Amino acid sequence: MRRLCWIFPMLVLVAAAHARNADGVLELVITPNNGAPVIIGSGGTFEATLTQRASLRLIRADGTALDLDPEWTELPGGILRATCKTSPGLDLGPYALEASADGRADTNVRSVYVSEILVDYAIVHITDVHIGKANRDPAPDIVFQRLIQHINGVKPAFVLISGDLTENGEPEQFRRFFEVLDTCVLPTFVCPGNHDRQGVNYENTFGPLVYSIQYGVDGYLVFDTKDFVIADDLDAQVGELQRLRRAMKPSRWSIGMTHRYDPSMSMRSQLVLFVDDPLDYLIFGHWHSENDYKTVPWGTTPVVVTPAAVDGAWRLILVTQAGILPQEVQTLENLK
Repeated sequence: MRRLCWIFPMLVLVAAAHARNADGVLELVITPNNGAPVIIGSGGTFEATLTQRASLRLIRADGTALDLDPEWTELPGGILRATCKTSPGLDLGPYALEASADGRADTNVRSVYVSEILVDYAIVHITDVHIGKANRDPAPDIVFQRLIQHINGVKPAFVLISGDLTENGEPEQFRRFFEVLDTCVLPTFVCPGNHDRQGVNYENTFGPLVYSIQYGVDGYLVFDTKDFVIADDLDAQVGELQRLRRAMKPSRWSIGMTHRYDPSMSMRSQLVLFVDDPLDYLIFGHWHSENDYKTVPWGTTPVVVTPAAVDGAWRLILVTQAGILPQEVQTLENLK
């Protein structure tokens, strides 16, 4: 059985809002969502986190529905985990997860993907979308839309988007971001950047700040950098990173994604990620240009930085038995 496992740090469990309402804010279902989906094989099992018990079903684009019979587990902070088994004959493709409780129904589109799980595959990295950035021609929304249209034709296993999704972290900017995001036919995994920090708007829109992805034999660790540092030494996120890192040890490759890596970030976090049990690779953005160094200074973890999506840049990364192989940066031309 192959599945994605979503882990929430304790502070997020308490603070995060809850499938999307008309304003784009998460309500009843926290995960999976279009920025933190699950990928399973046909007949696989996935986990969802909700604020209360609900009737759950998967809905295809053609309206076909599959009722789910989850097993429920109480989590700290009043959150519930639903472990959902699917039918072996489930068709490949994207599904929405619908939850119904107390006379209302919430639906998270593009939240569950049934897919062939590949051993060797490609992923796409884009970063620094900056929806809402002023005085850009073409506007960031248009550039992002054209990037997604192009990536749909490339057909990687999934897309990683490493922060600065918006310019100011405003709810309207997040809504504009996921309106374009939902034109992607592939699973899309996001993390916040420093420009996305306005209150808890990111958490209200996408939920967890820290989570792990298990895709076949490979593990991915997605984490928040909270501006210039991951967290101070007393933050619960450090312990969460350590727990998730330990859980990923059996993976063939362990790959991290964050918005910004900086040698001045929390030393405890760096010991966990790059010294005690080093990640095999780290993917990030923020710089809007190629990186000048090839590994983190405290260990052997290679790094790769992709220039900004707001400038039309994206990168294909091959993940194979031979290694993790970033390809040359590609850019969209003639954007106007």
